[in-house]
Amino acid sequence: MGTKKNNLGVRIAMAVIGIALTAASVGLQKISGLGVDPFSVIIFGFSNAFHATYQTVYIVVCAVLLIIAFIFNRKLLGIATVVNLFFSGFVTDATRKAVVKMVGEHPSMAVRVILLLIVVILISISSALYYSSELGVSPYDAQALTITEKTKFPFRAVRISTDVVCCAVGFALGGDLGLATLVYAFCMGPFIQFCREHFTDKMAAGEMFHK
Repeated sequence: MGTKKNNLGVRIAMAVIGIALTAASVGLQKISGLGVDPFSVIIFGFSNAFHATYQTVYIVVCAVLLIIAFIFNRKLLGIATVVNLFFSGFVTDATRKAVVKMVGEHPSMAVRVILLLIVVILISISSALYYSSELGVSPYDAQALTITEKTKFPFRAVRISTDVVCCAVGFALGGDLGLATLVYAFCMGPFIQFCREHFTDKMAAGEMFHK
């Protein structure tokens, strides 16, 4: 869409805000104790196995995936990819520390459910902002997209496969699995699509406040 080229500033802001909110939601996921998204499972698993912070492990794993994406499908990479790589881990750690001070390490079930609902809303909005900006995808997202393009297998099947691998490896290393993982798998797609169609795609195109 031609108008998107004239809204680069807006799109950059959308990407940064989207990435920040996504990273914050990961911190909330961990505190809720109800499970995290598949990629976070493997990051927390490595973090547990090597006694390293989420931020450190996130950067290392994403750096490896970034190299793979650069070699096999570099067109999927952009400024948002770089911001995601170096910014997300910091925001996740900061969010966890801040919220733990408010609700404690082991909040009540009511608080945990509330946190899960907040995460669902945050991820829906943040993912829509991030993808609508069209300024690059995360190193992890690039893997499924690349495999789909190279093998011609359906994206849904490829993404499920990469998510299952992340869950299996992460769980084996001590990462968390839970109810939230199912919620993300079955609810995020429709919610994100709704946000994109009604809000973020229009924002990126400069049409949000125009007929």
